[in-house]
Amino acid sequence: MIKINNCPVCGSTSLRSYIKTTSQMHHDDSLFNFDKCNKCDFVFLNPRLKFEDLKNYYSSNYLPYRGAKAWGKFEWFVSQSQKKLDLRRVKAIKDIQSLGKESVILDIGCGNPTFLKACQQKLNCKTIGIDFNDAGWRNQLNSFKKIDLRVGEVKDLPADLHPDVITMWHYLEHDYNPIRSLKSLKKISKPSTKLIIEVPNFNSSSRKKYAKNWAGWHTPRHLSLFSPKNIQLLLKKSRWNISKVFTYGTMDPYLLYWMSEMEKKGIDWDKNMEEEFIGFVFGMIKFFPFKFYEKKSSLGIMTIIANSK
Repeated sequence: MIKINNCPVCGSTSLRSYIKTTSQMHHDDSLFNFDKCNKCDFVFLNPRLKFEDLKNYYSSNYLPYRGAKAWGKFEWFVSQSQKKLDLRRVKAIKDIQSLGKESVILDIGCGNPTFLKACQQKLNCKTIGIDFNDAGWRNQLNSFKKIDLRVGEVKDLPADLHPDVITMWHYLEHDYNPIRSLKSLKKISKPSTKLIIEVPNFNSSSRKKYAKNWAGWHTPRHLSLFSPKNIQLLLKKSRWNISKVFTYGTMDPYLLYWMSEMEKKGIDWDKNMEEEFIGFVFGMIKFFPFKFYEKKSSLGIMTIIANSK
């Protein structure tokens, strides 16, 4: 385990233990501690697993890697939902950047790279995805053969890459050194490069409702839990210029509520998810009215748009 003595965002040594949670989406009853910075309110896993040990929590049975196939006979319905999410993310890019055939979209922590496939189809540009392993695509190589997929870390990206858009869809909370990664991305960016970050929002109603069962902890994979105040501080220290901060994102906040309910229930995340589908849909219908409030008060997700210049 790696112990951290200074806040990774503001550097303060004034830290306190905030909460202890068990691992999520994994067969392990070990307790993990999250500290909170008394100065900037940043919440982070402390101590944290060594990188090589954390890889054990990203097996091929990990639900996000299994994707729609995890839902058995309901696979088609879930795949359609994923396509809609990918298209919302494509639209988010179109809203902030003009792209051509030679433009480059770089997705950090691409996992199962359906988003990049949607970018190719809808934006007709170059796409690059990087993740620390290939578990998200190794069994679907034919589906993603036109995408430049790489195994590595942000620091491994070449200096001459110069992407037009960099996306981090629920990646930054997994990063061992977010300020170093953001600085590295700034160095390879053009003055016109746009950065989109979507992360769980610690300062949200779902976190307050579910406490230790909140799916946003995603223990021990999520190392950082941001709120608007400290993620803006992090970006400024990394020399990115923030243009917009939203209290919502492309991901349906209901997913955080549902996963949190499943954590309370203690389900086996490795199983075929068919038996959970009907309850998932009914819950989504009941949750729908709450979405009208997400632009005023975060339900669990936030998005930050930043410029390189």
